[in-house]
Amino acid sequence: MLGLLLFGCVHQVSWEEQPVSAYPVTTTTVAIVAMDKDCRPLADALVKALGARPGVDVRPDAEQKIFVAKCDDLVTTTVDVEGNYPGLDYGNSVYFERRRYTLHGWARGEMSVQGPGVEPMRFSSSSERDLRGSWVSGGDLDIPANPELHTRLTADVADGLADKLVPLPETIRRTVYADPEPGTARQLHNDAVAAERAGNLDNAMALAKAAYAADPSPAAMDYLELLEQHAESIGYAFKTK
Repeated sequence: MLGLLLFGCVHQVSWEEQPVSAYPVTTTTVAIVAMDKDCRPLADALVKALGARPGVDVRPDAEQKIFVAKCDDLVTTTVDVEGNYPGLDYGNSVYFERRRYTLHGWARGEMSVQGPGVEPMRFSSSSERDLRGSWVSGGDLDIPANPELHTRLTADVADGLADKLVPLPETIRRTVYADPEPGTARQLHNDAVAAERAGNLDNAMALAKAAYAADPSPAAMDYLELLEQHAESIGYAFKTK
């Protein structure tokens, strides 16, 4: 009951923010070039990822070019085995064993962006995914080649690269307290979140620090770190005194 009461004292608020681009894109018209055959799948995925971003036009004759290179991926397989071991009673007991596979995939890629009037810049992206099969009792364990895993990994890497140039809006979620006492750490925290949501990040940081001073809890420290991450994401620099 106490846990339910405490849980009822908090709720979440959310809003969207637009992260800053890691590269000063001079135009949203770009050409994408694979530097070798191993990078063609990633280049194709990047064409799709960037082409889905609002306002981006992917054309082979564009002046701003993206060169895709250093593409690599790897899929390894592990097999889990579970069973009972009757030992000396083996002749009078039933032996049971079951197995399942796990495919662990990893992929990475790099892009070099070159545009008129801007210094070339290089970015990389990577992804990891696991695909686990069902438990199988008896018979052979059928481990698929699973090209879908490669496709997902490549798409993940492409999305990571696309975010460097044309990042999608991200949702900011914060916990706030219901009806806190005035002047308490919880009220200061709520005021900090309100300031952050309004875009007053310096005021939000000052209030968050005051909340931490009033109650130096792990949650208060976590919020200070989240504020810094938010500022970094949108390219905001806190004022220093």
